Amino acid sequence: MFSKRELQVIGQTLIQRREWLAKNMHKPEMANAKTQNERTLQIIESALLKITHSLRPQTETAPTDVARDGVTHYVSQPAISPSRQAALDRRLNVAPADIRVLVVDDDQLICDLLTAYLAEIGITQIDTANDGMKGINMMFNANPIYDLVLCDWNMPAKSGIDVHNAMRAAERYHHAIFMLVTAVTEASQIRSAIQEGVDDYVVKPIEQDKLVKKIGRFFQQIKSTSAS
Repeated sequence: MFSKRELQVIGQTLIQRREWLAKNMHKPEMANAKTQNERTLQIIESALLKITHSLRPQTETAPTDVARDGVTHYVSQPAISPSRQAALDRRLNVAPADIRVLVVDDDQLICDLLTAYLAEIGITQIDTANDGMKGINMMFNANPIYDLVLCDWNMPAKSGIDVHNAMRAAERYHHAIFMLVTAVTEASQIRSAIQEGVDDYVVKPIEQDKLVKKIGRFFQQIKSTSAS
């Protein structure tokens, strides 16, 4: 059994590795290891969730330890809100059938394709919107909220970034997962979207297994279609 301090150091190391992979895995020189790196990210996310869960009792009972030992406690700081912890716990344990998804795309064929791909892995609670403004309205009116939003980038009136920013403006959506589904492959644009807070992106034409792997990074009960 690891001590609290050991778990914190392990967590720090995993976060640094995750950030490095996320920043560099799409570079041409790392293309041959892309599948392995995606799997590594999946494992890191899973490990961080478990570490967060393990340290939560210490967070609640002894927050003064943070100031005393001088270590940056990425998982045991009081700054981790109950809503964020609840979101992390839900993503660790929620069954595919209970994941609520909103698909926003002005191409109905893409909406139908994503719905079919999601249904194959057991995600059936899916709503669709054919423009960004409708997607925003559906998010605000949803009860309960969506766990995952898959949104086209380039749409009339409201872009995918507009939809994302509207979602994050609502406190109850701060910890929901937002993924762009886009034909944009320009690295600088993708980097800009990530800096805006977008969790991930899927490139069109959509490959089912890549989509499932990306969703599986955040929802631990999702299994890759290639493993079935």
